[in-house]
Amino acid sequence: MTKKLSRIIAALMLMLAIAFAAYALNHPEAGFPWNNAITYVLYIMYLVVMIVLFTAPFRKNK
Repeated sequence: MTKKLSRIIAALMLMLAIAFAAYALNHPEAGFPWNNAITYVLYIMYLVVMIVLFTAPFRKNK
């Protein structure tokens, strides 16, 4: 994956996360049909993937 593609995907993920948070804050009646622990795990996995995509272009090739 190229540096540019990695950054584009990470930026799109960040924009999607911001849009989701804005929607979720304006619609507190909506929710997921599963336990909150599963939701938190999904949020953490999403955040980790986004951070890896943002930081991957800064790694030096060996």
